[in-house]
Amino acid sequence: MTKRTLLLAAALPLIVAAAPAKPDPLAASFRAHVAFLADDLLEGRGLGSRGHEIAANYVAQHFARLGLQPAGDNGTWYQRVSFAQSRFASERETATLDVGGQKINLENGATMALSPGAETGAEEVSGEMVFVGYGLYDPSQGINDFAGLDLKGKFAVILSGAPEGMNSEVAAHLARTSKAIAAQNAGAIGLITVRTLREAARLPWAKAVASARSPRRLLLGPDGKPLGDGSALKVRANIDDAAATALFAAAPMNFAAVQAAAAKGMVKGFPLAGTFTVRRATSVERITSPNVLALLPGTDKSLANEIVVISAHLDHVGIKANAKPGEDAIFNGAMDNATGSATLLEAATALAKAPPKRSVLFLATTAEESGLLGADYFARQPTVDVKRIIADVNIDMPILTCDFGDIVAFGGDRSTLGAAVAAAAKAEKLGVSPDPQPEEAVFTRSDHYPFVRRGVPSVFLKTGWSDVKGGQSCKEAERQFRLNSYHEVSDQLTLPFDWTAAAKWSRLNTAIIRQIANGKTAPRWYEGDYFGTAFAPNAPKAAKPKVR
Repeated sequence: MTKRTLLLAAALPLIVAAAPAKPDPLAASFRAHVAFLADDLLEGRGLGSRGHEIAANYVAQHFARLGLQPAGDNGTWYQRVSFAQSRFASERETATLDVGGQKINLENGATMALSPGAETGAEEVSGEMVFVGYGLYDPSQGINDFAGLDLKGKFAVILSGAPEGMNSEVAAHLARTSKAIAAQNAGAIGLITVRTLREAARLPWAKAVASARSPRRLLLGPDGKPLGDGSALKVRANIDDAAATALFAAAPMNFAAVQAAAAKGMVKGFPLAGTFTVRRATSVERITSPNVLALLPGTDKSLANEIVVISAHLDHVGIKANAKPGEDAIFNGAMDNATGSATLLEAATALAKAPPKRSVLFLATTAEESGLLGADYFARQPTVDVKRIIADVNIDMPILTCDFGDIVAFGGDRSTLGAAVAAAAKAEKLGVSPDPQPEEAVFTRSDHYPFVRRGVPSVFLKTGWSDVKGGQSCKEAERQFRLNSYHEVSDQLTLPFDWTAAAKWSRLNTAIIRQIANGKTAPRWYEGDYFGTAFAPNAPKAAKPKVR
C-alpha cells in the first residue's frame, strides 16, 4: 500500500463523519404543504375566494390519494357553508342619542362603531333603551342580568366584558355568547356596548373604532336564514365614553358611577330615559365556502363507531384592500394556519398507513378568521352523528420558528384529554405547560370551541415558550411573530421556519390522535368542570386528579 493510499484510508473516517445528515422526509413533506398553501397564487385563502377553493381542492385530493372516505355533504369531500357578507352602502352612518330633549349625534368610525345590517337597503332603527349591567345570563351560576327588565322592542345597553374575578375562560364564554342570545330571547332589537374602565385601559378608543366600517359575515342556515348567537338582533354598536356619559345623564347612576361599580363586580340594570336611532344603508352579498372533511374508519368493531376529530382552519384573511402599487398585498398565512393544515394532512398520511381502533375525522374548516363560523356551522349541522364524536383536537398557528421543548394544551385540565396529550408529549421528550396567559381565555378562541358547546371534550394544541435547551427563546419567537407577522403580509415562507421542529410537531399530533383513538375509554369531562356541566350534563364524568 502506497503512502498516498494510507493517507486516504486514514482520512476516510473523517470524511464519513463529516457527511451531512440525511434529510427528514417528514420535514420536507410538511414544508411542501406549507409552501403550496401559503403561495401567492392562493391569494391569502380569503373566505369565498378562488384561492381558498384551490386550497380546499388540494386538501380534498390529498385525502383521496390516501383512500379516506369523503365525509362532507352527499358523499363529497365538502360541506358547503353559506354566508351573508354585509357592507355599508352609505358614505357615512349616523345615530342620534335623544335623552331628555338633548340630542347627541354619533358617527360610525368616529364616536361609534356600528355593524352593517343583515338586509340590503337603507334603514332606520329606533327604540328605547334598558341598561342590563354586563348582560350575562347563566342560571346554573345564578347569573341573570336581564331579570325583571322589559326589553321588548328596545336596545339592551351592556358593559363590555365580564366582572373581574370570574374564571377568564368562563367569563369569555359568557361574554361571547350569552349577551346576544339572552338579549334576543328577551325581545331586544339590538345591543349598545359601553366600555368598562378595564376595557378603556386595555384598548384605546382609536383602535377600537378603527375597523368600524369593515364587512360583517353572518352564517346562514340551510334555509338561507341567519344562523348563530343573537342572529335576529338588528343593531350592534359600541359608543365612546362621551356618548355613554350623555346616555346615563338622566339615569339612577351616572356613567362614572356605573364604571366604578362594574370595577368591583356585577351591576344591577335599570331602564334608561330617551331613545337611540340608527341610520345606515347596507348591501348584502351571498357567498359560499367549503369545510373539507374525510373519515378514516376505525379497525375495532366495538370502537369504530366512535369518532376522534382533528381540526385546523384552512382559511386566512385574503388580500389587503387599497394596497399601494407594487406593495405586497397578500396575507399568505404561512404560520396562520398553513402550518395547522399541514399538521392535519401529515396526520392523515401517517394514520392512514396504520389506522387506530376508533374512527378519525379530518376537518379543514373555513371562516375561522371570520369568527369560527365554519366550525360553528359544522357543530350545528354535522355531516356525521355528533353523538359519535368523542373528542376534538384542534391545531391553530403553532410557532415553528423555534425548536420547542414544551407544548400547551388549552382545555387539557378540563377533561381526561390532558392525560392523553401528556403521554404522547412524554414519548417525544416534551413537557406540557399550563396556560401561560390565562387572562387571554384562549380556550374560547379557536375552532374547538363550537365542539365544546356541543358537549365534546376538546383541546387546542400550541407550541410552548420553552426551547429544547431549557431556555425561553420560543417565548421570544412567539412575541416576534405576533408583533411583526400576525395577520401581516410578512407571514410567509420567508419566516425563519425550523422544519425539523415542524416534523416533531407533526409526529406529536399524530401520536396524540392515536393515543385518544386507541384509548381504553372515551375521553370524559372532569367532575365539576364548568363546560362539561353546562354542555354535557348527563355524560359520564371522571374524577379530576389531585394536584401534587
